[in-house]
Amino acid sequence: MLSAEQKLEKTLWEKVSDAFMMVIALCLVGFHLYAASFGALIPYLQTSVHWALVGSFIVLAKPLKFPGGRIIDILFILLNIFFSYYLLLVQDRPMHMVGIFSQLDVIVSIGATVLALLIAFRVVGPILPLICIVFIAYGLFGHLLAGILHTSRFSVMRLFTTFYANVSMGLYGQTLFVSAQFIFLFVLFGSLLEVTGVGSFFVDLAFSLTGKTRGGPAQAAVISTMLVGTINGSGAANVVTTGHFTIPLMKKVGYKSSMAGAIEATASAWGQLMPPVMGAVAFLMSEVTGIPFASIALAALIPSLLCFASVAMVVYLTARRDNIPVARNDQLKKTWQVLKSGWLYFSPLITLIAMLTYGYSVRRAAFFAILVTIAVGFIKNRQNMTLEKLSKAVRNSASGIAPIAAACILAGIIMTVLNITGLGLRVSTIIVSLAGDNLLPGLVLAMITSLVLGMGLPTSAAYMILAVVVAPAMVRMGASLMSAHMFILYFAALSTITPPVPLSVFAAAGIAKAGMWTTARDAVFLASTGFIIPFAFVYQSALLMDGAPLVVIASVLRALVGCAILGSAVAGWMGIRLNILARLALFSCAILLFVPEPIILNFAGVAAAAIIVVILNFASKLKGVK
Repeated sequence: MLSAEQKLEKTLWEKVSDAFMMVIALCLVGFHLYAASFGALIPYLQTSVHWALVGSFIVLAKPLKFPGGRIIDILFILLNIFFSYYLLLVQDRPMHMVGIFSQLDVIVSIGATVLALLIAFRVVGPILPLICIVFIAYGLFGHLLAGILHTSRFSVMRLFTTFYANVSMGLYGQTLFVSAQFIFLFVLFGSLLEVTGVGSFFVDLAFSLTGKTRGGPAQAAVISTMLVGTINGSGAANVVTTGHFTIPLMKKVGYKSSMAGAIEATASAWGQLMPPVMGAVAFLMSEVTGIPFASIALAALIPSLLCFASVAMVVYLTARRDNIPVARNDQLKKTWQVLKSGWLYFSPLITLIAMLTYGYSVRRAAFFAILVTIAVGFIKNRQNMTLEKLSKAVRNSASGIAPIAAACILAGIIMTVLNITGLGLRVSTIIVSLAGDNLLPGLVLAMITSLVLGMGLPTSAAYMILAVVVAPAMVRMGASLMSAHMFILYFAALSTITPPVPLSVFAAAGIAKAGMWTTARDAVFLASTGFIIPFAFVYQSALLMDGAPLVVIASVLRALVGCAILGSAVAGWMGIRLNILARLALFSCAILLFVPEPIILNFAGVAAAAIIVVILNFASKLKGVK
């Protein structure tokens, strides 16, 4: 039991800690808005300030609980700020001193690496830090290994100063720069949208559009999650944002707890891939590949719509199978009324899309979208735009960027080892050699590698690692640069719902009060089309908007029919309940619809599916007559 003095001390410490977290969050917002509005800063300056603030926020938000923990936390904060500041001194040295490191530089480099691991552990858990430790060990001892994993010898000084001082691929390198330059602005954008009421508007709009269909709340979950998820950038955060409203509604109308959680988790994973923002990962892909952002967003449109269409199909058929009722009229708002009262909420998104279309930088577009969001908030919900709620949005933005920035700084360790040891190229070579230069088995290996390496990571960090390890192998086997990077991005998103570390499922199962494993199982079934579509667009560039209009339309129609058949197989219903053999047969038929050529296979898939349904219905009627 705590004494009265200890309780008072604890309360005072929590108040001081909360105050400092608010100050740090305000500094984060002010710094990034300044950088976005007055031009880009030197990359290492932006990343060092970004991590100094975010790392300090993490320490305060996730304090150590044992005696003496507060002193260690304060020491961590001071060291984190010092290491970030010292980087500026190292980078500003005269040209003739570049690459020359003192003993203090080495000590600081080791300290900064260890501290980054310890701070990141508090928000991303043990998996990613352990992976980083394995990579560090490989960098130090890889020269002792034989065979394809053998590498040159790297001293402690060489390895850790590269982690610290190499601002193209180290701790403060490209991955953290993307967090500092793009992602935080969109996390702030999403937090402010919630304050203004945009999130509830999207849910109301989705429910008004789908309420008269079977499983209306589930359809509303799919649509609203799609609208919110494109901005959010985190599957788990998206679940928390919309799931508290949609999951209870789905359970109320008759969906099982695990299915309600799975629908929300799956839609949240796909929301990160929905243009125009794509959870800010599109900007990361543009940086890595050199492909313009607009081209990436356009290419992602059809696959993301197909994924959502397939989930919506399963939701509808499940509702028909289980006789889930349609919502009553008194439970629904008219769509025109929702639009009439909330059309202004589209202004931030329209501003963002318009500025990106007209060639403005991503930072500048995000900056003005944020300003428009604040203006809309004061116009539509002045009573919500209180200092308390705005402060909460600012703090939520800091909380939202914390796991992303932590994962990005650790991804810098992995990318450094992959680059300097050549391990990334070796993994690509292994994939190519195992596949025998055949694209299909190579894609299967790339899928497995993506799901394993993406385990437990935010989508943005998983994509960065996969872009180095997996994408080059796919390009070597014949995939286009666009399709290769889109492929790994889709499986990076899928890794958030696939066991054993499905971050989005964890959040959804908690809200739904369902078992994690049953929710994950249902989510994987719901997302089954998402495991097929990436293979399809590697072979059919038309699904990435690459080709003549008629070819694109034909490919989309075939894929939609395939999604419908696959949805029936997953839901187990097509006018009647389907047994396991019928579902497997329909699944096979659906696969044929995604095969680009010969086209006779597409017709065979449709014909076989139709025959299966006719036979099953005929057998059902005969059984009924008997």
